[in-house]
Amino acid sequence: MEKLNFQSTIQLRNGVKMPLFGFGTAEIAPTLMEQISIIGDAIDVGYRLLDTAQIYHTERGVGEAIKNSGIDRDDFFISTKIWNGEARRGKTAILRAFEESLRRLNTEYVDLLILHWPVPGKIVETWKVMEDLYYSGKVRALGLSNVERYQHLELIQNCDIMPHVQQDSFNPLCRNLYNKIFCDSHGIAFEAFSPILRGKISAINTIKEISDKYDKNPIQVTLRWDLQNNVITIPRTSNKKHMISNSDIFDFELTEDDMQRINKLNKEEDNNWDIRYFNF
Repeated sequence: MEKLNFQSTIQLRNGVKMPLFGFGTAEIAPTLMEQISIIGDAIDVGYRLLDTAQIYHTERGVGEAIKNSGIDRDDFFISTKIWNGEARRGKTAILRAFEESLRRLNTEYVDLLILHWPVPGKIVETWKVMEDLYYSGKVRALGLSNVERYQHLELIQNCDIMPHVQQDSFNPLCRNLYNKIFCDSHGIAFEAFSPILRGKISAINTIKEISDKYDKNPIQVTLRWDLQNNVITIPRTSNKKHMISNSDIFDFELTEDDMQRINKLNKEEDNNWDIRYFNF
């Protein structure tokens, strides 16, 4: 396979290039000053894909950290999300929330806008508003997260623009095979959230054995496994040493046997979400 590095990208279906390796900002810190410092550390380490969301309350931290870095905005790939409350209230609320996101991020556009949790009966309506934002040039790519099988079909039968990215659970214990296969067959890039299961990966013997083989830790092996599955991955941490360690995954390559051993750990343990049974 092509040698991967920190700057490796995947080309989305519309030609936009998205980094394969990025930084997640959910729950990284409660205060703005802490967020700015942590995201600034991530930028210093070399992260350029920054994943945020309205509900994370980290958009302003992302915007301020980018401004403080002195690095050109166009060198970053910013991903944010539309939350359920806005989707339930309709077009005006979605557009207002999006403009507020731009203001907090201190940018005129976002690289990826994701529908965070599709609301039953509202997915097509919300997506149409997102398509309008895409056509306006304020959004470079569109994505979905936490989507159910029936919603895939509902959307592709009614949309003008197919999703460019799907962000969903993907880790050794939950490979989310239906969604991953669906995305692969429809040219949709797959992005993993919570790729290391909040550190629980470190307790899995198979991964520990493989990590010893390469003189790496289990988290590094898991993140490398993501990339070799052609999955965009966005680990999160508040610790700069961990940011550096997480990114130290480009000097080794897992063998096919290693990949298959990790693949066989799959139990679809996380794959039990159904938006129809959540009311938020």
